Amino acid sequence: MSEERGFIEGDVVEHRMNTDVFGIVIGLSGSLVYVRLSPTLQAAVFHAWELDLAEDDEYEPTGDGENVIPVDFTTGVRLDKNTKTRGVA
Repeated sequence: MSEERGFIEGDVVEHRMNTDVFGIVIGLSGSLVYVRLSPTLQAAVFHAWELDLAEDDEYEPTGDGENVIPVDFTTGVRLDKNTKTRGVA
């Protein structure tokens, strides 16, 4: 039955009666859907008819090369207390 509703592992779902309850599908067993809840990471079991796929209209995937800091791992860099690391070391 959960396959009929279109749920697969990895889908983000939310509870129909309480949209504050949402998480990621981690397993399917007939009409039962196993969900890893956010933010507690607790696993819970719901019937497929209790859940809807979560909509995320605000998500826009980034293009290639965006949000990437080039790093040359072939050269050594000496680190001391005055080295500028931009908060990454």
